[in-house]
Amino acid sequence: MLPVLAMPLLIAGAQSVGIDLAYMLFFTVIYLMMVTALIFIFWIDYYLDIWIITSERIVDIEQKGLFNREISEFTLDKVQDITVEVPDLLATTLKYGNIIIQTAGERSFSIKQIPNLYEAKNLILDYSRRRENHERAQ
Repeated sequence: MLPVLAMPLLIAGAQSVGIDLAYMLFFTVIYLMMVTALIFIFWIDYYLDIWIITSERIVDIEQKGLFNREISEFTLDKVQDITVEVPDLLATTLKYGNIIIQTAGERSFSIKQIPNLYEAKNLILDYSRRRENHERAQ
């Protein structure tokens, strides 16, 4: 936003020095396009990170950049530990945080900045217990 707010000052300065206004406008537009592209990439990375929780498994879809995606899944009977992190005062006030799930494998799965994190943790634990009880009954 700084170039947009400073544009009148830059125009006045460029005219007093004798720089052509077309060049300055061209470089400002290029700068704004690059900033917009970076904001779009960050938004895509955030928006397309998804966890799908079903009664049998959890699917973790991690978007890494524009064209790179990693999809992992694990069954709820493999859940060994769930850690809830509330990183700071703002997260405590707005009731969001991070959940880290440790599975029977060597990998841990994490989801960051989720709302209602205690409800999500309880949902995963309930499904995990139901799955475990169902397997014992068979």
